[in-house]
Amino acid sequence: MRIAVVNLKGGTGKTTTAVFLAVALQRAGERTLLVDADPQASALSWSAATENWPIATVAMPRPVLHRQVAELGRDFAHVVMDCPPADAAIVRSALLAADLVVIPLAPSLMDLNRLRPTLELLDDVAPQNEPPFVALLTRVRARTRSRTDVRGWFASNDIPVLQAEVPLREIYATALLEVPPAGTDYDAVLAELRSAVDAERRNAVLAEVRG
Repeated sequence: MRIAVVNLKGGTGKTTTAVFLAVALQRAGERTLLVDADPQASALSWSAATENWPIATVAMPRPVLHRQVAELGRDFAHVVMDCPPADAAIVRSALLAADLVVIPLAPSLMDLNRLRPTLELLDDVAPQNEPPFVALLTRVRARTRSRTDVRGWFASNDIPVLQAEVPLREIYATALLEVPPAGTDYDAVLAELRSAVDAERRNAVLAEVRG
């Protein structure tokens, strides 16, 4: 499975999401490659500065990622791509290579307002590759109006959003230079992503049989 963690807006938790998901997949016994496609190289720096880093990590901040990811990930069960903000060419390349797209964002009106370019890029790439995508709420404060309003917006616009959330917690704010531990909120995120992918595959098989 090739997962692209994407949002053209910065500061939404993309690197944290990519790293925690990649480590969770590796911890489950499924060899995983983390691809840092962001020129800022935050994921690569994280891996280089952390002892006993458990996953293979490479940098590829180039708009030819889709041409090379198959070769890069040949010996891996999964590839997780950490994508940059504001660089549509690199993000487009990651979308062309992806089997699944995760869009992290905080539950705020600002994040919703800045989501449109990402959705438009997904639509633009769809004729060439149309992976399922899902939003992931990060930095969530429980029982807030903003959280409720944002979930309502996704529902009214028929945009899929995970039920699992990543709360605003110190463990994520200070995660740099440490190996992500087991038992975090990202375990629930990964479990829900797996269920969504399995459902998508079942639907595709049924559609093929009926066709």
